[in-house]
Amino acid sequence: MQTWSRLVLFVTPYWRRLLLSLVFGGLSALLWSAELALTAPLTITFGEHRTVSNYVRHEITQSSAQIAELSEKLEKQKLRLAELPDDQTRARMKARVPVLNSLKRLQQRIDLESSSIWLMSWFETRVLSKLPRDPFAMFALIFGVLLLVTLLKGLCCFVQDSVAGGVAELVAIDLRQALLRRTLQLDPQTVSLGGTQKLMNDFTFTLQQLANGLGDLGGRIVREPLKAAACISGMFYLNWQLTLLLLAFVPPACWMFHLFGQRLKRATRRVVESVGLIYKSLEETFVNMKSVIAFDRAGQHRREFHRRNVENFAQAMRLVRIKALSDALVEVLAVFAVLVVLLPAAYMVLRQVTSIKGVDLASAPPTFPELTMFYALLVGVIDPLRKFSKFYNTIRQSGVLAGQVFRQMDRVSLVPVAESPQWLPRLSESLEFRDVHFTYARAAGDDSPQRGPVLNGLDLCVNCGEVIAIVGPNGSGKSTLAGLLPRFFDPDQGAVLFDGIDVRQARLRELRDQIAVVAQDTSLFDDTIAANIRYGKPDATDEQLRAAASRAHVLDFTNDLPNGLDTPVGEGGRQLSGGQRQRVALARAMLRDPQVLLLDEPTSAIDAESEQLIHRALKEFVRGRTTLIITHSLSPALLEYVSRIAVLDRGRMIATGSHTQLQATCPVYSQLFEGPRSAAA
Repeated sequence: MQTWSRLVLFVTPYWRRLLLSLVFGGLSALLWSAELALTAPLTITFGEHRTVSNYVRHEITQSSAQIAELSEKLEKQKLRLAELPDDQTRARMKARVPVLNSLKRLQQRIDLESSSIWLMSWFETRVLSKLPRDPFAMFALIFGVLLLVTLLKGLCCFVQDSVAGGVAELVAIDLRQALLRRTLQLDPQTVSLGGTQKLMNDFTFTLQQLANGLGDLGGRIVREPLKAAACISGMFYLNWQLTLLLLAFVPPACWMFHLFGQRLKRATRRVVESVGLIYKSLEETFVNMKSVIAFDRAGQHRREFHRRNVENFAQAMRLVRIKALSDALVEVLAVFAVLVVLLPAAYMVLRQVTSIKGVDLASAPPTFPELTMFYALLVGVIDPLRKFSKFYNTIRQSGVLAGQVFRQMDRVSLVPVAESPQWLPRLSESLEFRDVHFTYARAAGDDSPQRGPVLNGLDLCVNCGEVIAIVGPNGSGKSTLAGLLPRFFDPDQGAVLFDGIDVRQARLRELRDQIAVVAQDTSLFDDTIAANIRYGKPDATDEQLRAAASRAHVLDFTNDLPNGLDTPVGEGGRQLSGGQRQRVALARAMLRDPQVLLLDEPTSAIDAESEQLIHRALKEFVRGRTTLIITHSLSPALLEYVSRIAVLDRGRMIATGSHTQLQATCPVYSQLFEGPRSAAA
């Protein structure tokens, strides 16, 4: 129920549309019952070869005779009551009770027959006088009215489904936006632990299926019970005893819905999970397409994709079987209910009695037209309920899908926001990593061996304005160290201090506004070069943007392009080379004018010319800025503007100093610096 109560919060803003949908659903239900009720005049004019006028006059006569008979019985009961002693002893009061009950029943039947006479008289006076006398003309008129009612009902259904479907799509949009808003508040580690493929599945498949379910919920699922309720009202008017007999089948039907609903919920969850695995398989294949082709492993991926589809098929078929079985059992229950209700009604019509085995089931013997109308209304009840059994499955599926979306929204970030954050001024003294320990978190249900600590008691102090290169072999924790500063993740132990303030106590916006990051694997947005640069500072002027592009040597290649800075870069920046993408990323960081600059392997995967241009741009830009450059090797061009070098190995800071000092005292550093040069030689 918590899932549905949360979902209601997203639906509430559109309550006016829902009210409009409900109004048209109610009109559709009334027109449905009216459509079925027209079977009575059709039966009269066609089945019994009588005119409606004769039938109305016959009913008035029958009701009058019935009132006379009931009045006579009422007078006899009154006389009997008068003969009883009027004292308050228990025995004599007990004798009076049956007589009083009989008087009450007789008076109720007289009132009912009087109401019938009034209704028939009004119909005869106000309506029949305007209707044709010829039976065929009346028959044609009834069919015309039936066609008109059907058209109006169809129009009401169309409007209701359109309005309800629109609300469902709007709710899905709101849920998608809320999910994105919540996801963007998470840290990268939390997002990756949940699985980006699963997240994409929830943004697309899950929410679209939920929108379809909500469209049915606001349309047909609302309309069908209203249709049943309208028909039940008519059945109560015709014969309340038999109607109550029909309602006795509601509890077993509800129990059946609940039983299959539980199984359907579990099956739906498995289908959603299997679809997520298909997304994952496709994403891994397409992202690594070059490796798939280069190593000729297409067959392996086809087999993996086939296996995922077979698993999805098995789960989907389980869902199909549950639905099919529930539909079949509901069909059997519906037919049984019709037989139990219709057989007594037919017995009373054919035998012209009002009771069976001493049980009163009618105030007067029902006529064949009344039986026909009762049967039509009975079908009008059973058919919506039979359809509702299918929609009930949709309701349960929608609950599962909504629950999946809300579980994504409820994920707790591993980087919590401070309850009472401190104000963080611009960096003026130092950055400090104090006794930092860090181990990457594991996803729930991950049974693989736990990865050891990445950082283990690391200490490093970087003075304001200092340019420090952080070097070390692969897996030493360099990139992890850099990720702690903008709080991509937080240390398990120790602290990262920003002018003595723990970054966990600062506002994330104030912290990240002072930092710019240039990553190793630069991925640009599918937009223009100018838009990708402006991403670092959306309110920058065109002059500021061109200045940053010039400093990063972006204009060196855009001036040769037909559209210049307005050239699209393509998906992921594929229209540009690696070196060009890296220069665009550097321009984006420069436009931000950060106090702290983080460069993670900025020249590891680019050509020599781009590397020289980037170093030339950095040599000028890093002056007066606190800069951390992550690299596994150092080039002479980089050494020209680096003020200090820190060496990491196995998560610990093992040495800091100048290039000359470390060459003489640190074997790890010497190997890192000499290795590339030896390989080049």
